[in-house]
Amino acid sequence: AVVSTQSTGDHALLEEVLHYKKSVTVEKTLGRLPISHVIPLILAITEKIEKKPSRGGELNIWLRQLFITHRSYLISSPDVAAQLQPLYKLIDVQLNNYPKLTKLQGKLELLLQEKRSDEEVT
Repeated sequence: AVVSTQSTGDHALLEEVLHYKKSVTVEKTLGRLPISHVIPLILAITEKIEKKPSRGGELNIWLRQLFITHRSYLISSPDVAAQLQPLYKLIDVQLNNYPKLTKLQGKLELLLQEKRSDEEVT
């Protein structure tokens, strides 16, 4: 199914396939994936995470398994770094945002703690 989504550009079918989260299913599916479809699938998943970052958790299962299953190909491919620039950019953006989000989370926790303290006093 993954191969046909890549060949036909069937986004609905790709969405259906990517909703599978069982590691055994993902592993078997990607084990049958031809090498020529590895980079396009990585880029399609990256694009989906860029469009809707909240899906990162569920789609990372697929990315992780893609890298595990096809690591030999990815390591030996001379131009893989250039082809995966969108993924590198996505990771950089998320890494740059992480400290800001952590700082914001700390401030929110402090405000909530103050509110609870004020409620306990009254």
